[in-house]
Amino acid sequence: GDPVPLDVQGAEILAPMVRASTLALRTACLGYGADLVFGEEIIDRKIIGAVRVPSAAFGTVDYVSPRERVAVFTTRPEEKRKLIFQLGTADPALAAEAALTVCGDVRGVDVNM
Repeated sequence: GDPVPLDVQGAEILAPMVRASTLALRTACLGYGADLVFGEEIIDRKIIGAVRVPSAAFGTVDYVSPRERVAVFTTRPEEKRKLIFQLGTADPALAAEAALTVCGDVRGVDVNM
């Protein structure tokens, strides 16, 4: 579909922070009233090919690397309308593929080239 404008005027936003913008911090900030939260930067090649695995036990959605067998990105359904996925990339085609991988679970994608 068409992009939906994002009005950030006066919004309380958790800025992206390296190795800090994890699910735990994002959840805490949303609990304290943040309007938007950024995830930590994930490189395009790490998210491309990751398998989306919902976890009923934890109430999360994990994107698991089939090679490393670890979650490279974790979110919760209640974050969806307020979470910006931060994508590190140097290639427009890989960026598009990576964004399509997670677009169903996030509000937007912030591209860092």
